[in-house]
Amino acid sequence: MIIAVFSVLFISLLMSIPIAVSLGMASIVGLYSLSPELLVLAPQKFLTGINSFTLLAIPMFILAGTIMGSGGIAARIVNFCLIFVGRVKGGLGFVVILATMFFSGVCGSASADTAAIGSTTMPEMLKRKYPKPFATALLAASGATASIIPPSIDLIIIGIVSGISIGGLFAAGILPGVFNAVALMCLCFYFSKKLDLPVTEKTSLGEKFKIFKEGILAIFMPIIILGGILGGVFTPTEASAVAVVYGFIVSMFVYKEMGWKELPAIFLQAAKLTGIVMLVLSMASCFSFVLAFDRIPHLIAQFIITFADNWIVFVICVNILFFLLGMIMDALPAIIILMPILVPAGIELGMDPIHIGIFVAANVSMSLFTPPVGVCLYVACGLSKLPIEAVFRPLLPFMFVLLMTLLTISYVPQITLFIPNLLGY
Repeated sequence: MIIAVFSVLFISLLMSIPIAVSLGMASIVGLYSLSPELLVLAPQKFLTGINSFTLLAIPMFILAGTIMGSGGIAARIVNFCLIFVGRVKGGLGFVVILATMFFSGVCGSASADTAAIGSTTMPEMLKRKYPKPFATALLAASGATASIIPPSIDLIIIGIVSGISIGGLFAAGILPGVFNAVALMCLCFYFSKKLDLPVTEKTSLGEKFKIFKEGILAIFMPIIILGGILGGVFTPTEASAVAVVYGFIVSMFVYKEMGWKELPAIFLQAAKLTGIVMLVLSMASCFSFVLAFDRIPHLIAQFIITFADNWIVFVICVNILFFLLGMIMDALPAIIILMPILVPAGIELGMDPIHIGIFVAANVSMSLFTPPVGVCLYVACGLSKLPIEAVFRPLLPFMFVLLMTLLTISYVPQITLFIPNLLGY
């Protein structure tokens, strides 16, 4: 049976059929071999994969990000960051990196971050003579690496499928996210000198104060969400609802850049993004059930444990595995299928489960901007109207730098576990 399941999956992927449909087709083949009652069993397994209260955080964070992208919060985050780094060589590139970090703390979706920040910063970078391929690569890498910064949808799913504390993962993602951002900023500064990129125009003290006053509400957003979660005031699911309400009030009544007429389009866009995520999640969960029935996860875990007799070799195996999978499939099904396998194996080798979750999330962030299926790369190329092949060469330095940070995060657990240990996770 398992040969038929994987044959259907790989043939579907080679035919460029969407990953959710490919997983669904492969799952149906497996379910049919398990039971003739396919029409009863398949809907049950599809729905089981998304029947979780915690998963409500995903559509709510997506809706919050959509509201804030349309309500002017993204633009104000960009302007706020420009106050501090705009006069530095390559400062606008710093703004792209910092703004995606802040906005990631609002909506938790890497593709939404890239689209919202890129729609504001891409025209400005091109206006200031940033080379279009370099600007596209910078935006794609920034949006992808911001996915490790809480509240990240990937971290929520990792916590759900592997039984790791989501609050602990959120706490653990802060320092690795900052580490990635600093590394990208150093690379951006190097290229700004090499390409002789211009600095932004000087702004008066009054203009800076106005920008600061308008942007402070946007910057408070991730502080409120993360402070509430890590302080035990509310759960991640409740935090997502707080994000929606806060974003709606600020966008509608404070900034007044969003009206009642825009709400249907905002809800429709959020529903489309949510539908894509939930469909993949449902199909991947069903596919995981088929694999588990044939003990495939157990066999893979046994192989990894047998081959990796210590945690250092285990990390190498996992990094290589996610790198290869990231080239052919979306991150979401890979997380759902592999995390229940990898976490017990890593714990048996003496690793902390929170550390496992974070270095897997760091691997996933790499796959978000590497071809051929990097969603952040597609979004950035769509904004700059460049083909992917034109961006590949300037993307290589970003890939190398983030690979180095990935290895550092993987092999220096203290970077990940410092804040969770302080908070008692």
